[in-house]
Amino acid sequence: MSQDGPQAGARPSPEADSDRARRALLAHMRHDLRTPVNAIIGYSEMLLEDAPSPAAADLEKILASGRSLLGLINQILDPARIEGKEQVDLEAFGAEMRHHLRTPVNAVIGYSEMLLEEPEGLGAEAQADLGRIHAAGNRLLSLIDDILKLSQMESGTLELDVEASGFSTVIKDVVSSIEAPDSARPQAEGGRILIVDDNEMNRDMLSRRLERQGFSVSAAPDGREALRLVREREFDLVLLDIMMPEMNGFQVLANLKSDEGLRHIPVIMISALDEMRSVVRCIEIGAEDYLAKPFDPVLLKARIGACLEKKRLRDREVSYLQQIEAEKARADALLHVILPDEIVEELKATNQVKPRRHEGVAVLFCDIVGFTPYCASRTPEEILRHLQELFEAYEELSATWRMYKIKTIGDSFMSTAGLIEAVENPTANAVSCGLEMVETAHNLSAHWDVRVGIHCGPVMAGVVGRRQYLYDLWGDTVNTAARVESHGVKGAVCISGDAWPRVAEGFRGQSLGMVPVKGKGEMEIVRVLGPRRTPS
Repeated sequence: MSQDGPQAGARPSPEADSDRARRALLAHMRHDLRTPVNAIIGYSEMLLEDAPSPAAADLEKILASGRSLLGLINQILDPARIEGKEQVDLEAFGAEMRHHLRTPVNAVIGYSEMLLEEPEGLGAEAQADLGRIHAAGNRLLSLIDDILKLSQMESGTLELDVEASGFSTVIKDVVSSIEAPDSARPQAEGGRILIVDDNEMNRDMLSRRLERQGFSVSAAPDGREALRLVREREFDLVLLDIMMPEMNGFQVLANLKSDEGLRHIPVIMISALDEMRSVVRCIEIGAEDYLAKPFDPVLLKARIGACLEKKRLRDREVSYLQQIEAEKARADALLHVILPDEIVEELKATNQVKPRRHEGVAVLFCDIVGFTPYCASRTPEEILRHLQELFEAYEELSATWRMYKIKTIGDSFMSTAGLIEAVENPTANAVSCGLEMVETAHNLSAHWDVRVGIHCGPVMAGVVGRRQYLYDLWGDTVNTAARVESHGVKGAVCISGDAWPRVAEGFRGQSLGMVPVKGKGEMEIVRVLGPRRTPS
């Protein structure tokens, strides 16, 4: 019997393993490429059954491109072509796929984008299906690019146990081998792990093994120490034994999962108990996974990696939710700055605000005298700084006199009394605030003179705008207050003759007589000289 041939059961050479792995990779490529193509064809066929005529032409082009892609993939990655070759040339397959597939893929993406941009006549379900077609096209484009990158990398000898690894592992190992040499492969990201086991040898063995894999490890000999440690330090994962004295693993797990601050920590149970009831009980209490002793270190590493990745995703989700809540709180705070509190609550509850009529509201307008010529000789930065200083002071004065600022318009400041908060005499509050506004403006760094005009009566109030909300007032009372201000006296507070009786007992005034006012005819305006002196 000849001894020249290979012995029965001899392991294939590394070159044979490498070629077999590449054949498996090409089969995997064929499967992955067909998946999005089948989605493109299936969804476009369904859409054509109900599509309006304007969209049908573009959908036909998408379907034709999908069928073309399927034919090209079947042709390029035909198993018969692969089996007929002595050695698989990944580079040739990659170049051929990129050359032939990109054009129909771009057609799928382009036509689906055009239909999504002008979806007239397409229902929500049809638009969703078009989105799936578009996503499948992008997925296919990404796969083609990935395959090209793989094909352009230098291939070497693959040290793979193909028979023992299983198909999916072969693919993973092939991709890893082609992407980078061993020294350049990224290592698994470490994490903080707590080992809980009453056996010192078990703790030592597991700690050393995990530390070699890049994890930061702490250990606890019993359940009570474990609970103390998790409350003092942060851990990404707990490896928990079941059979322990005093407090067993079930009890420790129940304590962890009942604590709001600790329940997010994933727990893998490791125990010699391998009966199904123990496994079920651990999962029911909240364990992430379960491994029976003696455990397979490769499986343990995989389970740990999966648990840590899940936790990172959960932590990221929590972080995103916290950011969203912070942004919502910030938006809510800004909304409360723009609108009164009760208006904000109504807007949030009903997404609208009903306009309301309010009686006896004092409306105040304050305007800077000579603001236009002042701006002509100043820089924008100086003007803005002085306006900011003035309006901040006015906002403080409004709050002091229980008034509500409506808005600023250029150099004009509008505020009200008796609109949002009930006060005994809204007009008196407005006059007192106006007198302090005059004095404050003159004493600030710009030394401005202002005119203040006040009127009291009914107003209509409501919210306008959708992107930029504005709480505003309308009505004759608002127009009259604005006219009083514009016809008022520099450096003084003026009030309409109709509103003067409301404050005559508390303030001294001087009538300016009947003043012709546009849209109002003649109207009496009274200059407020100051508060009356109360006898001691």
